Amino acid sequence: MFIWGGLLMLQGTPKIDGEIAAQMVEAVHPQAEIVAVEDTMVNKAEAYKIAYFEAGQGAGSVTIDADGHVLGH
Repeated sequence: MFIWGGLLMLQGTPKIDGEIAAQMVEAVHPQAEIVAVEDTMVNKAEAYKIAYFEAGQGAGSVTIDADGHVLGH
């Protein structure tokens, strides 16, 4: 996910949306099913919390800011 965020910055993509954040999670966890995408704020900045379920691994979530940086996993 760090590489994905870096590539977005190099492309000049100013910010991502919830759909792109979910695609970032799917890229790292291809077997996962995205359960929910929630708009949230982290330190007064727009972010997205992605909840997913992966068979054999269980449930997980990750928070990604609008610049594509992973804030928590």
